[in-house]
Amino acid sequence: MRIEELGKEGEQEARILLKKCGFWIMQVDWMGERNGEYLLFEIKKKEKFKPPPFVGHGLDYRQVVARLRFQKKTGIRCMFLVKDVDDGLWYWNYLDILEDGEKFMTRNKIRVYPLTAFNVYEPHT
Repeated sequence: MRIEELGKEGEQEARILLKKCGFWIMQVDWMGERNGEYLLFEIKKKEKFKPPPFVGHGLDYRQVVARLRFQKKTGIRCMFLVKDVDDGLWYWNYLDILEDGEKFMTRNKIRVYPLTAFNVYEPHT
């Protein structure tokens, strides 16, 4: 078995063990620190959500709840960062800001935010 496979298997076994021990756990895409400020990052690469009600991007509502719960307890904010496969741009904003604005819940419990609520990262040319 390759070392990567062993690592993934170990992570899955540890997840099961930690849940049995009563831990509430979540998987983090990335966590970073800049200028003394820590951020949790939720990262997606996907197509835009199409209207109705608006063009936007979203993520599973369970992830929204988990990230905001983490922020409330630790003060560490979550940045939602999406690479749009349609236009190749990166869209981003803090999850708490997105939640305070316009939003939509799909039947599949995906929380969608309008594209206008995101900042766009435009690399320097």
